[in-house]
Amino acid sequence: MIVILALAGLFDGLAGNPVHAVLLVGVALLLWSGVDLPVQVEERSEAAVVPDDGHPLVVLVIAVVYAVAVGGFDRYSWPATLAVIVLGVVGLMMAFRTSRTIGPDPGPIGRRGAVAWASVFVALGLWELTNLLLQPDLVTGSYAHPTLSTLLDPILALHTGRSALLFVWLVLGWYLVKR
Repeated sequence: MIVILALAGLFDGLAGNPVHAVLLVGVALLLWSGVDLPVQVEERSEAAVVPDDGHPLVVLVIAVVYAVAVGGFDRYSWPATLAVIVLGVVGLMMAFRTSRTIGPDPGPIGRRGAVAWASVFVALGLWELTNLLLQPDLVTGSYAHPTLSTLLDPILALHTGRSALLFVWLVLGWYLVKR
């Protein structure tokens, strides 16, 4: 994970996106340093239940309002970047708040599952890197060799597309935080 974040930061920097590059490399360095973040330790019972932090409909409405509001900002603008960074930090704080539990060990990750996910990430990373290097230059997209961002450009050019993808990002993030 550390190597992937560091490489993503390196190539984001080479592609002319210093803000994302600094954030990605910073997270990689934080993980590599082994900083022990202060978290609450909770006892895990056999029937562990995720605490209810609010009515799902209220959370859904907040997510829609946030996605529509932030989706209205121009792409790569400071307001959009700050809105995503602030929400990302809040999500990380929520995840770390109760991330350590004492209780039955869930056991090791299965070898087949680890190999399958690692294969997907490596394949996507190599595809992205290959297409990035085959473009006319690092900051000019090419539909002959599209990166993921080039493929998403038509969707992200519209307010509705940005809002829809932000909403999906929020829902997936909420799922991971509550997991």
